[in-house]
Amino acid sequence: MSFIPRIFLPDGFADGEEMALDEPTSRYLSQVLRLETGAPLMGFDAGQRVFQLRFQKLENRQVWVQKISEESKSLEGTGRQIALGQSLPKAAKFDLILRQGTELGVQRFIPMVTRRSVSRPETSRFDHKQDRWLKIMVEACRQSGRNDVPILDPIRDWAQAIELFQEFDLVLMPYEKEAPTLRTVLESHPKVERVLALVGPEGGWDPEEISEARDRGAFPVHLPTPILRTETAGLVITAMIQYELGERIFQTRSFT
Repeated sequence: MSFIPRIFLPDGFADGEEMALDEPTSRYLSQVLRLETGAPLMGFDAGQRVFQLRFQKLENRQVWVQKISEESKSLEGTGRQIALGQSLPKAAKFDLILRQGTELGVQRFIPMVTRRSVSRPETSRFDHKQDRWLKIMVEACRQSGRNDVPILDPIRDWAQAIELFQEFDLVLMPYEKEAPTLRTVLESHPKVERVLALVGPEGGWDPEEISEARDRGAFPVHLPTPILRTETAGLVITAMIQYELGERIFQTRSFT
């Protein structure tokens, strides 16, 4: 068959070993794709390992696969890295940001609660959201051909987010008011490796947040677009950064 399905595996396993897949993946392979015993599969995990698999058997509606071989990819020196710090938007908009940001090649998502954030999830609900968000990123990786699942930080408040600036070579903040263009800032930093793009909430950045970010070395930037929705802005600036820096590389996960 020319099409080989790709599935996410939570843990690696030894050559020749068999593994039972979870219910959703089993249903996808056996009922949606209607694969039969012996069909080839590709697997990937959070460590960027890629596996050649074989559909071994279907037992009690659960698919078992056998590992044929494994390929480990290097995590070092594979290009620039883009992280997206996103003020949490209303409803399911963050689901869209995670899905399409993963397809674009964002390596790390940092959900934030900023001063004008409308969405302020309770800590008790975070574990549930985290599980759903991981599933969204995994599905986006499977669909887009990525072998690395992005890092998803815990939800941070603005004070905590600012402390992360030191981990990056360049921090950018799309800002609808007067600011240098994104191209101008990137052209003045041609050798950056780790870039953090910060996107404000529906109500925009609070002026104090802009001032605090500037004091920590961040650059408010103007995008050559109309004013964008919060769920659009992060995707647009990610694509623009990739274009301006001349690279679209996402096979790396060396953020700490």
